[in-house]
Amino acid sequence: MHVLYLTTEFPFPAVSGGRVRTAADLALLQSLPEVGSVDLLCLEEEPTPEEAKKELAEKLAKVKLTGPIFHPIHLKKFPAYVPLVVALRAVPGYPYLAGKWASVRVLSALVKLVKKRRPDVVYVDHLGMMVYAPIVSRLLPGVRIVLGQHNVESDFFAQFAERKTGVVKRVAELETRKARAFEKASMKRAAAVVAISTADRDAFRELAGITAHVVPQMVSFTRTEWTEKSAPRLVYVGNLSWHPNVAGLDWFTSEVWPLVREKVPTIALDVVGSGLPRDANGKEIVPDRWKLPGITVHGFAKELAPHYTNATAFLAPILGGSGVRIKLLEGFRAGLPLVTTAAGALGLPVESGRELLVADDPATFASHVATLVGDVALQRTLRENAFAFLEREHGLARAQDVLREVLGLTPAPSVANGASGARGNGDGSKPSKASKPSGASNGT
Repeated sequence: MHVLYLTTEFPFPAVSGGRVRTAADLALLQSLPEVGSVDLLCLEEEPTPEEAKKELAEKLAKVKLTGPIFHPIHLKKFPAYVPLVVALRAVPGYPYLAGKWASVRVLSALVKLVKKRRPDVVYVDHLGMMVYAPIVSRLLPGVRIVLGQHNVESDFFAQFAERKTGVVKRVAELETRKARAFEKASMKRAAAVVAISTADRDAFRELAGITAHVVPQMVSFTRTEWTEKSAPRLVYVGNLSWHPNVAGLDWFTSEVWPLVREKVPTIALDVVGSGLPRDANGKEIVPDRWKLPGITVHGFAKELAPHYTNATAFLAPILGGSGVRIKLLEGFRAGLPLVTTAAGALGLPVESGRELLVADDPATFASHVATLVGDVALQRTLRENAFAFLEREHGLARAQDVLREVLGLTPAPSVANGASGARGNGDGSKPSKASKPSGASNGT
């Protein structure tokens, strides 16, 4: 089988949730003996470093790269492209989440690749890239199109609309309706839809009447012995331009961090991630609201291992969005005890006090952090349970089984056996609700 994989950005270095998911998808495709080769067609906003291309070549031998092709991802940086997106919104009726990805360069490369390689499956990674699905279907009638959904994308516009008032709110509500219509149509067009969580699978069923396949994020890890840290130190890793991340970090620094410092005056926090704006000299600009005593904002880091090694716990204060939080799985993989919100734990069958700690109000979140950094036994318990969770829910064999169904290599299980075309938790159940740890309220 030959697969064409179409995605929005180069997957390495895998420093954001989207890239981590894409890199895992490609690794999973490569792991299947039935898949002989994969063509990767992707975009880039800034030139992709040669070392990143080398990393892809070393890790993914079956993958052949086309591009990356320049295309603006953040339109604020490229205002000249805004009229094109507006025109696409007006004439074909594309919502913003689709129109922003339309590109003559990408279309030209896609047409050449499809005609030359004639793939058996076209795997469209991210909803917006479904703008290219009609041309693929015309060039290869009957080709199997798979849509990989990282989130319920239209929810982001609904969440934005809820925060606004007046004209902006009405425009956002209109855009939400357009986004939902495009999302529904795209899922119905695809031969198979991949969801990242059972919660998203249920949302897709409600939205479009389709049964998505839950392909678990494949996570490889090495168990290591936990050692008590000499000083309490937290680490936060995430894309620092993505609104749910920014909102969560703002909430933590303004409402939670002062309470944490009162309880543990010596504690420190490292904030690591791409996406910060840069000044004329290329230096990353750190928002003043994050420049607080004890907090160091490192910005982009090529290697996360040193930050993980120094950390006592991993933070994931998330207030919105959808889908599985890849950063939680990364925290588990790194063997770090983790504190998050209910929104952060959404979509994962985890329980507060077992694999992690969950809280939504500042006081409880701060108490969880303070308790965790001072309790080595709790640190050991959470990390061991998190490792067990990864082995159980995110192992290679489980992900391969579902991906074979997605690619049409094996028939989907019948509704009668409880799978309904998606594995979910493995027993057809929904994720368990995050409950409070012993002796503490989760504030949810």
